[in-house]
Amino acid sequence: MTTQFAQQARRFFLWGTAVFLALFALGQTNRTALAHTRVEVGPYAIVVGWLQEPPIVGERNALTLEITEDDQPVTDAEATLDVEVLYAGRTWRVNMNPTTTPGLYTATLFPTVRGVYTTRLFGTLGSTDVDVELDPEEVMPASNLQFPQPLPDTIALQEQVEQLQADLQTARTWAFVGSGAGLAGIALGLVGLLRRKSS
Repeated sequence: MTTQFAQQARRFFLWGTAVFLALFALGQTNRTALAHTRVEVGPYAIVVGWLQEPPIVGERNALTLEITEDDQPVTDAEATLDVEVLYAGRTWRVNMNPTTTPGLYTATLFPTVRGVYTTRLFGTLGSTDVDVELDPEEVMPASNLQFPQPLPDTIALQEQVEQLQADLQTARTWAFVGSGAGLAGIALGLVGLLRRKSS
């Protein structure tokens, strides 16, 4: 009886371990799929992601562009393809640089705000026209990873400094206006005093 119970317990343990590993692998696959975006254009497959993941605001990074044709790496694509990064209505052209890995290219980028940096590739691959937009993983603020105390947000600090400078300039302007009004009042008072004496 004890031996049968031990065998059942062992089977249950092995089954549970297998299910856990399968779910873990599925989660890792889904994360990779979310972090990198793939599109097919004719016989070509293009995958866009980040060199350093997760991408963090204020940290130097690079977009990675993997290009294959029938699962074979495509080289020299930088000669016929251009890369633009789109964010909040702004467009920025970046250089597409080949790496030591055939078919893998990078485009250096220094993301300064949180959000999704849409990547546009346009030009040609062989005789195929290319004009596609892909959204790699969202850029996150550094505070999401900082522990135990998040560092101040440099962009927010800069905005606060600029606001303080604007407030200070406004205060100075009103101080000049007040001083001018005060001097004008004193001058009028002296004029009135002199008129009284003369009369």
